[in-house]
Amino acid sequence: MSAMLLAIILGAAMLHATWNIIVKSGGNKFFETGLIAIGSCLTGLCFLPFLPVPDMAAWPLLCFSCLCHTVYNMSMASAYEKADLSITYTIMRGVAPLLTSVAILIGGTVLSPMAWGGVCVLCVGILCLGWEAMRRSGAWRGMRSALLTAIVIAIYTITDGYGARLSGHGASYACWLFVLKMLPIQAVLFWRRGSKYIRYARSRPVPGLLGGVANFFSYGIAIWAMTKAPIAMVAALRETSVIFGMLLAVFFLHEKFTLLRAFAVMLVAGGAAFLKLA
Repeated sequence: MSAMLLAIILGAAMLHATWNIIVKSGGNKFFETGLIAIGSCLTGLCFLPFLPVPDMAAWPLLCFSCLCHTVYNMSMASAYEKADLSITYTIMRGVAPLLTSVAILIGGTVLSPMAWGGVCVLCVGILCLGWEAMRRSGAWRGMRSALLTAIVIAIYTITDGYGARLSGHGASYACWLFVLKMLPIQAVLFWRRGSKYIRYARSRPVPGLLGGVANFFSYGIAIWAMTKAPIAMVAALRETSVIFGMLLAVFFLHEKFTLLRAFAVMLVAGGAAFLKLA
């Protein structure tokens, strides 16, 4: 892998952590996810005219993924309402590959020694974060929402993997996903708090747009990079987003930095990388 490609992939990981920081920094995390969904939708619309329409076989998975992403956005916002990003974001990104590996194991696939090593390292990291969360009042509730988010991530990751293959064009599938998933997310927010959501959107249009652009390109760059380098290597490098998330949370959100938390984040990133490379 070239140094340039490595830098681009790490940049995508930084973008992923950045839009999560924007959600966490907002006064209303649920509304913030809605604004970011609008921003990523507008970005996707800019590319759709130049891309083919996905194959019809992919549309059922595309629609199901939109529903999964709606649950993902709501549970992620709930987690950020209750606990620090450096804990919840790490749980979300770390548990998802762990669940995927367990599903593969139940399906009868034998895991390699590297994969088992990744599972063990991930579990230790998550236990450390659990201990850190239990030391703080209310943080455990945030971990429960983060675990739900991780489950949904595992589901939509598998769904999108198959959907992108059936679509015949991964980039087109991704763009349509960003465009369509905006609709159920907005429907939920308008149904729950329509007038308040509109007032909030008027007060923070720029962060929402920037977060949406970051959301779109963090995913788009990953898809492009997987055509230039081994998929497992790209996926493993993306797990560095949890390290970026912790650093950004400390510097911009002024979250507490502890050696235990830093150690746990490093373990989760390393364990996830082992699982992806196995």
